[in-house]
Amino acid sequence: MMSLPVLSDDRRRHALERPLEELAVELTVYCNLQCRMCSVWEIKEHGVPRELALALLADARALGARTFIPCGAESFMRKDFVELVEAADRLGYSAQEIVTNGTMITTAHLERLERLSSVKLHVSIDGPRAVQDDLRGEGVFDKCVALVREARRRGIWVGLSGVILRETLGHLGHLVELAAELGVSEVSYQPFQMEISGPNKDLVRFRLKKNQRAELVERLAAVRELAAARGVQVYTDALFDVIPDYLLEGTRPIPKGGCYLPSKFLLVNYQGEVYPCFFMRQEAIGNVYRDRLADLWHGPVQRTLNTLALDEKCPGCLAACSDVEAFSQAGGQGVDAPVTGAPRLEAVS
Repeated sequence: MMSLPVLSDDRRRHALERPLEELAVELTVYCNLQCRMCSVWEIKEHGVPRELALALLADARALGARTFIPCGAESFMRKDFVELVEAADRLGYSAQEIVTNGTMITTAHLERLERLSSVKLHVSIDGPRAVQDDLRGEGVFDKCVALVREARRRGIWVGLSGVILRETLGHLGHLVELAAELGVSEVSYQPFQMEISGPNKDLVRFRLKKNQRAELVERLAAVRELAAARGVQVYTDALFDVIPDYLLEGTRPIPKGGCYLPSKFLLVNYQGEVYPCFFMRQEAIGNVYRDRLADLWHGPVQRTLNTLALDEKCPGCLAACSDVEAFSQAGGQGVDAPVTGAPRLEAVS
């Protein structure tokens, strides 16, 4: 265990005392799809059982959490998933950020979800029909679009999420155009991550070449311009300036001034291990099969890992689950982090 660094300002001291704001739980790493750029679906395990999941939601809410992030693979693979979402809503969670591949949500699901004002669906769409179906499976694009239309008709908040990789580079604007067509107000772009893909995948196929830097920069700028013209918000806009170095040089950026995600966030993985974010997985804070969240939050391990992030000493990352707010406040700038044994990410659909 590293010794706790000396904090340099009141803002950082406050970060060590603030209430928990977000709880992420990997409820399952089962998935009904076998996306070409992902290996998470190969694990095929469910996370914590129903009663423990309910207890975690209650304990996190008592610590102040208002956002629940069910994650892992495809959450709707769990038969009790909507029940857990309904429980979180009753507990007073004001936002439930549900990433989904959009192919398993039934009319019965939507009838229950539309009663919950906290629900936000983030549907994964990487490109036009041919691109989406090649990456994720035949017919997936049409199922996603049909789901988005029906969810919007029922008044459910929907965002669109895409991955930036070689196949999608020439189609980045499609996500904005589709969002505008479907009445969706927000899109999110996440750079391709080797942590998700795994070493047994065709990484060369998905990774951009260094000579594509100019094209990448140009297309990201075009997305910003198009989104402004179409009235669509790009949630990850603050990451755009550091995405080229991340994808082409392997740079793992940290927001200037430090990352504040561990000061408000806890992740429970599918094995019950607790971490301060999706990427700091070298050391667990605890395990929910033996520890209560109240004993872990602001405990010595959480404080140490939190301070490392505040002092720009975490592994660095770049994803929609990064500290987007801190990148935005830093003007989209990040500091370089050493590329060392990046922890596995299991938080997408």
